Amino acid sequence: MRKSVSKFRMLVALIGMAFAVTLFSPAAFADALDDAKAAGIVGEKRDGYLGIVSGGADAATQRLVQDINLKRRDRYREIAQATPGSTLADVEALAGAKIIGQTPAGQYVQNASGAWVRK
Repeated sequence: MRKSVSKFRMLVALIGMAFAVTLFSPAAFADALDDAKAAGIVGEKRDGYLGIVSGGADAATQRLVQDINLKRRDRYREIAQATPGSTLADVEALAGAKIIGQTPAGQYVQNASGAWVRK
């Protein structure tokens, strides 16, 4: 049990650093992502990745989501490899919970059943 708590804390710390440093940079990505979220086109999924909420996302938004998700996966993989006993799925689930917890009211997130809901 003690190992699980320690691993959990390490993962939380690493994920926090990942968000602070790399996940939402450069600024152009952040602005475009914020606009897409505010418009209800993009939301945060429970697995730590972005998803298209509605079918009306243009090609640029779809590429943005794909690019950010690839960067997130790379970073999650690095965190999993740096944390003994953790898996990519562990990091993804923890990141998803953290991101959804930090998502501002009014934006879309996935609920436990996978449906999009406005937070």
